[in-house]
Amino acid sequence: KESLSSMARSTIPIGWLRTAMIPAAAGACAAMVPARPARCDAPAAGGWGFFGRRSIASAAPDPAKIAKMPPIKMYQYEICPFCNKVKAVLDYHGIPYTTVEVNPLTKKEFKITKELPEGHPAQGYRKVPITSFGADESKDIVGDSPLILARLVEEMTTAGVIDATVSKEWKDPKVADWVKWCDSKLAVLLFPNLTRTYGDSYKAFGYVMDAPNFTMADKMSNLMAGSLAMWLAQGKIKKKYAIEDERAALKQCVGDWVDGLGGRDFMGGDKPNLADLAVFGTLRAVQESPTQEFVMSETPIRPWYERMEGKVGERSGSRVARLAE
Repeated sequence: KESLSSMARSTIPIGWLRTAMIPAAAGACAAMVPARPARCDAPAAGGWGFFGRRSIASAAPDPAKIAKMPPIKMYQYEICPFCNKVKAVLDYHGIPYTTVEVNPLTKKEFKITKELPEGHPAQGYRKVPITSFGADESKDIVGDSPLILARLVEEMTTAGVIDATVSKEWKDPKVADWVKWCDSKLAVLLFPNLTRTYGDSYKAFGYVMDAPNFTMADKMSNLMAGSLAMWLAQGKIKKKYAIEDERAALKQCVGDWVDGLGGRDFMGGDKPNLADLAVFGTLRAVQESPTQEFVMSETPIRPWYERMEGKVGERSGSRVARLAE
């Protein structure tokens, strides 16, 4: 029961890299995958475009309105699909933010939640993403990607980045169904695809070498232990969630999304809506990996994905931006 309820919150437990075979990285890689069957049951065929309605996505950012947003900091894993989902919303709206890479072995970055007072919703929270709002990050912390997105919509509405009509669309059950599908179906399949071979796993975990807040010892220990741990967990994940062929399952899942578009540029019609941003962000988590190469070459998603790249861009949460800092 606890596993099901925690996975439904669409976050990656911080101990996802640990395995019994690697005491230094002990824990459950399986926790990365939401505890749902690996079936790609998409929402109703034909998708939901909102013709004649504005989507949650807005026009070019207004600097005066953006300036009214509070400082935002996200604790993340670079390859976490739920973190990338939130970042896609921020990037599309041109909202600046900073990211802190969490060390999967030491987890020292999460002392911020450990020190929260008893009764705080995020007290002791040990999953990514966790996001702080405001200059004093110790006072306003939100964990769990759906809650973070809800808070972002609230903040963007208050600042005037989006209007009340757009904010209301966030709650539309049809949009919400696609976002939930993204969390519980699409994201499920990324882990076994990223870790199909030890080489794939090693490449996926290579992001730790670019983490600006890691020492060289942190980088090397995480690269070696983390990539091996993920690879060793791959077969167990497939068995647990009845995934016979991870490539075929991912291809079917991505195909369901493209079918849902129904020939439109975006699920939101002429502009991306929250569903577009969620799916794009989730897939962006596997950027520059063999899994992304497979998705782009073996499914019909490339035209939509490239349109989304043009709309979302790569702003303050990108790896390049963090290195530049």
